[in-house]
Amino acid sequence: MKKVFSRFLATSLFSPSSLLMRKLRFPLKMTVISVAFFIPITWLIANFLINASKSSEFTSQERVGVRYAAKIFPALERAGVWRYHARSAAFGDSAALVSQSKQNFDIAFRELELVDAELGAKLSTASSISAVRIAYEAAKNVQGSPDDIYQTMTQLSRALVLLLDRVTDTSGLALDPDLDSYYLMSAVLMRGPQVIQRTAELRGLGGTALFSQTVTAELSDGILKRVAVIEHELQLAKFDIEKVKNASPNYFSQMSVDAVEATTNFVNVVKNTFPAGQTAVQGNRIEYVELANRTLSSQFTQIEKNLVVLDIMLESRQTKLNEEKWTTLIISAFGITLALYLFLGFYRSMDGGIRKMRKELIRISMGDLRNDIDGNGSDEMASILREISHMQVSLRATVSAVQIASDHVVKSSLEIAQGTQDLSARTESAASALEESSAALEQTTSTVQMTAESVKQASVIAIENANTAIRGGDVMKDVVQTMETIQESSKKISDIIGVIDGIAFQTNILALNAAVEAARAGEQGRGFAVVASEVRALAGRSAEAAKEIKGLITTSSEKITSGTLVVKNAGATMVEIVENADRIKTLLDDVANGAREQSTGVAQIGEAVSELDRNTQANAALVEETAAAANSQCGVAVQLAAQVDEFRLPGNTTAVVVEGIDIDAIIDGHRQWKAKLRDMIERSEKVDVQTLSRDDCCALGKWIYSEGQRMRGRQTFTSLVEKHARFHRVAGQVGELINSKKFSEAEEALAHGTVFSTATSEVVLVLSSVKRLGFT
Repeated sequence: MKKVFSRFLATSLFSPSSLLMRKLRFPLKMTVISVAFFIPITWLIANFLINASKSSEFTSQERVGVRYAAKIFPALERAGVWRYHARSAAFGDSAALVSQSKQNFDIAFRELELVDAELGAKLSTASSISAVRIAYEAAKNVQGSPDDIYQTMTQLSRALVLLLDRVTDTSGLALDPDLDSYYLMSAVLMRGPQVIQRTAELRGLGGTALFSQTVTAELSDGILKRVAVIEHELQLAKFDIEKVKNASPNYFSQMSVDAVEATTNFVNVVKNTFPAGQTAVQGNRIEYVELANRTLSSQFTQIEKNLVVLDIMLESRQTKLNEEKWTTLIISAFGITLALYLFLGFYRSMDGGIRKMRKELIRISMGDLRNDIDGNGSDEMASILREISHMQVSLRATVSAVQIASDHVVKSSLEIAQGTQDLSARTESAASALEESSAALEQTTSTVQMTAESVKQASVIAIENANTAIRGGDVMKDVVQTMETIQESSKKISDIIGVIDGIAFQTNILALNAAVEAARAGEQGRGFAVVASEVRALAGRSAEAAKEIKGLITTSSEKITSGTLVVKNAGATMVEIVENADRIKTLLDDVANGAREQSTGVAQIGEAVSELDRNTQANAALVEETAAAANSQCGVAVQLAAQVDEFRLPGNTTAVVVEGIDIDAIIDGHRQWKAKLRDMIERSEKVDVQTLSRDDCCALGKWIYSEGQRMRGRQTFTSLVEKHARFHRVAGQVGELINSKKFSEAEEALAHGTVFSTATSEVVLVLSSVKRLGFT
């Protein structure tokens, strides 16, 4: 059966409801389910109350009809008495009782009008009571024969009967729902008026016949018809009364049924007194009328009593309806209250369990494993809490083992890193020494090679110098010959200059003569005089230049003579240089051969040192890789330790104080920010975002900006300040989501893998590094 039910629940029929429930929180789920249950319950209770109220109002309306009818019957009775006395007076009897009977009717009619004024609107009797008033006015003013009086005043009785019918219909008495009260109503209000009216009419018709001692066919027919109606209605009344007797014997015992027998006797008297087909009648009119009056009196008395019984029945029913209504309401209220009490107990149990489970899961998700989880109870929530407790115990053991292992890994990594750094330093020192030796050998080799090359080049240069000296000697000879030629040319130039000087002198004389002639010519020779003056000046400058050139040439000749002597001496020197260059070449060849042999040996030593240097460099690189791996391992170990540091285990742990701050307390304090923000989401409280966004609002921030400033130059401290400030900015953004009532987004912002979670982990990572490595 359980499997069948599980399969039934797994059908797609329940997919929409499952989807809806997955979207709602537990309080809203309970609210939706409660509303779903309370809608039909409320509907049923409301319908019951409406129906009960309608039934009570219906019964109240019936009682209004009974009260109204109780005033119609006295008026109907007195209208019949008034009619009888008025008709009797028309036959010649005493008229003294007419006025009294009219006054009696007036009293009854005024009481009827008072009741109508109070209840007429509820029963819609305006037109019917108006008809009664009209008939009443007609009855007061009627005159004429006994038949005219009878017919007119009978209209008053009929108007009253019609008013009674109207009241019976509009009050709901004709639609009474209960068996006993319905048949009692039928006997009193439906059968009774017909019997009374026909009895009163038989009183008048029979009295008329007995007064005249004859019965016309028309009169006989009227009597027989009324007898038939009475018998029919009386039979129905008996049937109704029998129904009441069978349905409610208690009420039947309170009823009056004497009028049935009296009416039956009266009908028998009428039938005997006025047999069908007989025109002559005999009988005492007074006795007949008195019998009719007694019958009518018994009928009205029975109706009056039975109306009281009917009202009692209706009152009892109304009381019963009210009792049933209140009983149902009380039982329903008790049941709903009990269901609500149990439901609230269920809600409290489930909500408390869910809240506790959520609280414990949040605490575990935040890394707090210190508190034991209490799983008291035997319901599903208690079972889940116990399983969570088992999970926490296992998680404690795992975290503790990882914590110990991570601390060992960090310590070992630090030792490996330190040893590797020492080895790296020594290796680098050896590599540096080898590198210096190799460099020195390379420099020596280079120097030897440069020396050999220089010697070689010097030898070549010496040879070239010897050749150059030989060529220089030849050149010197050519220079001597050239100098002698220049000396001879200088003498010739000196002679030419003398000739030019003579020409300049003669030109000056000619220019002077030309100037004299131009002066003689006057205005015509003025332009020629200017030219002659310029020529004379030019001749003077030429003479001066010739003198200067002549002086220069004389000086050059003297210098050429001395230069010729110098060149001759240089030629002799060049011969000596050629001889010395040959000797230098021989010496340089010997030096070059020795340098080549030395260079070869040094090169072999350099190759050996280079090979040793390469091996040392490779070892240094390997040491650096090992150091990097050790540092990386240390960083990973610190990260692992940081992850483990986010957990809090039971038991007293020694506080780790670095530079005046308890690292574990600071980490725990930062974990509490997440708990505080979650609590504010749960309570829908406002967050002081301005304060939360500041990185000096917590213990760590206060330390950073006070005692921590002495760590300002250290990289770890700088990183801590940056990560801590970023954490508070992100926390402030979450606070803004809470203040904007975006609680779902705020909860998602606090989840794992979010910016908030990353910012928290970054701060914890730096603090864990400080805890194990200090501020670096």
